[in-house]
Amino acid sequence: MDDEQSEDPELAEVAPAVVSLHFLRRALRRRWRVWAGCALAGVLLGAAVALALPTRSAASVTLLLAHPDGADPTMAMNTDVSLLRTRTVAERVVDELGIDLTSEQMQASILASVETTTVLQLEVEGPDADEARRRTEAVATTFLDFRNETMEVQTAARTDRYRIRVEALRSEATTLTAQYDVLSGSGPRGRAEAAEVLTRRAQVDAQISELEQEIERTRIVAGAVAGASHVLDPTAVLAGRSLVRSLALDTTAGLVAGGSVGAGWVLLGALLSQRVRRREEIAMALGTRVCCSVGRVPTRVWRGAAVPARRRTSLERAVASVSGLVAPGPAGEGRAPVRWAVGAVENGPETTVLAAALAVDRARAGNRVLVVDLTERGRVGHAVAGLWSGDGTRPVVLRPDGVPSRSVGPLPGAELSASTVTEAESASDLVLVVVDIDPAVGLDHVAARAERLVVVVSAGGSTAERLRTTAELARAAGLEPAEAVLVGADAADDSLGLAPVDDEDTRSSRSLLPGRWGR
Repeated sequence: MDDEQSEDPELAEVAPAVVSLHFLRRALRRRWRVWAGCALAGVLLGAAVALALPTRSAASVTLLLAHPDGADPTMAMNTDVSLLRTRTVAERVVDELGIDLTSEQMQASILASVETTTVLQLEVEGPDADEARRRTEAVATTFLDFRNETMEVQTAARTDRYRIRVEALRSEATTLTAQYDVLSGSGPRGRAEAAEVLTRRAQVDAQISELEQEIERTRIVAGAVAGASHVLDPTAVLAGRSLVRSLALDTTAGLVAGGSVGAGWVLLGALLSQRVRRREEIAMALGTRVCCSVGRVPTRVWRGAAVPARRRTSLERAVASVSGLVAPGPAGEGRAPVRWAVGAVENGPETTVLAAALAVDRARAGNRVLVVDLTERGRVGHAVAGLWSGDGTRPVVLRPDGVPSRSVGPLPGAELSASTVTEAESASDLVLVVVDIDPAVGLDHVAARAERLVVVVSAGGSTAERLRTTAELARAAGLEPAEAVLVGADAADDSLGLAPVDDEDTRSSRSLLPGRWGR
């Protein structure tokens, strides 16, 4: 199996990155601005909530609720809690206090806690301590009054039924008394029946007496329950949450929530992304080596504008690596210009600045440089003007008329006439063709101006398939993809940017290739 080498090793699948804690940590470190921004947004949102929502106070009161003898204490307490949560109690409290709340809002501000079968604790919220105390006292008083009214209604209903029964029994007793009077004077036989009637009347009288006692007992029990139910612990204001504490808690919650959302977004994107970042993956996809890998470079430059130090350093390192590669040899009579193409793979702004800086660097070294701008944006000339300073021969930038990506051969541009295009190319030491590599267009129009190609790739900017297509387009057009430049490289990337080799000789020659590897 070792002898069965692939005919086109560059077309082999790029090995995916191993999903590990190290991989996830690098993803978080690489896109720390995303999850840090989400965490900051969560902190600001939490602070806004803490400042926008007023801090609320609460007060509590403890009630002792008596129940009739023989009643199930648990069921009786559940009934009391149900009475407390009725709309009637809430409406009465709102009407009594004259506050601008609905009954539902009032009900939501009341919290009932059952301590025992006879002790009930109430907590009522308010906008401030005094209002919370006032509402709590009103709720306790209203609830006790409503409970007493409910018990009175129940007592009245029960005693009414007792009275109806008593009236019926008294009517029966009157009838039995009349029968007794008639039978007692009708002889011996009638007196015997009168004795039975008298016995029945005595039973009715006993029932009447028992019902009257029950009526009295019901009234006494109801009164005792109402009198025994009262406020056990006076109203007390609970320690509310201060503004500082609210800010601390809400901002902490926002920080955790925002950071979690941001980190989850970053990790999910890293796990689902098919874009390549490592030097090894890019070299395998292109079938060539990565001659230089640097951090992020500027995406645009203009005269007098300040460039961040880190990006300026990365740009200088990339230019220093590629400059020696494209530098023309010693000048000689009849020597043809060196023709190179700098291709952008989905990173036109970075490639534009890098190509302009390369042209300026070679011009300062004494070379006559002609830059052919075939990019869609056409910003190479502006970049050269922004980077050029001092004396010397400034690079000439040719922007062909029409559609640059379809231009083949020396066509007139903005700075050169048709008659001098060929002369300008032949008089130059170095011709740099800057192009956006598009699979829909190809690179045939570049092959008429350049011989070799430097591919500029952004870490995480392209998929392996797009890079393999780029290499195939270059070979189909007759261009040799000599080197690759990686910008925006991951500082934690320890892979080697060499393409796979076919045999021992190629492996030895590639392992000794010169060049700057960057970081």
